[in-house]
This record gives sequence, structure tokens and C-alpha cells, in this order.
Amino acid sequence: MIENIEFEQKDLSSQENEPEKDLKLEDLLSQAEYCITQLENPQISLEDSFRYYEEGIKKLKACNEKVEQIEKKMLVISSQGQLEEF
Repeated sequence: MIENIEFEQKDLSSQENEPEKDLKLEDLLSQAEYCITQLENPQISLEDSFRYYEEGIKKLKACNEKVEQIEKKMLVISSQGQLEEF
């Protein structure tokens, strides 16, 4: 069981090394889901719970920033065929 938790910690630390701005939205969401899955594990230590919570919040904030960037870039074709900012 301890070996499993150590392996999970390595997975988390490898995710922390990837800059969020370089990741796709889908990848960030997947990593946030991974953190949530780890938090649901009854065998996880309190210290690891805090680490996964913190990392999950960082991933969700990065997701929110990406969505805001996408919204700003979206264009809507008006009824006259012109492109307008969304």
C-alpha cells in the first residue's frame, strides 16, 4: 500500500513540472480529475490530501483561464456576414 502512494506522489510531481499554459484544456481537466480521484481514496494521508487539493485547485484555475482566453477569441458571424468579437 505504501508503495502505491509513493507512486501516486511521483505522478503528481511530474504533473507539477508541466506549465499549465502549455497544456490543452482537456489535459488540465484530466489532471484535475486525477487529483479528485486521489482525494476520494480513503487510504491517502492527510498531507497528501492537502497536496492533491492544492494541485487540483491550480489545475482548475488554469482551466478557467484557458476558457476565458477561448471566449475572448471566439468570433460570431453577424447576420450581415461580418465577424464580431463574442
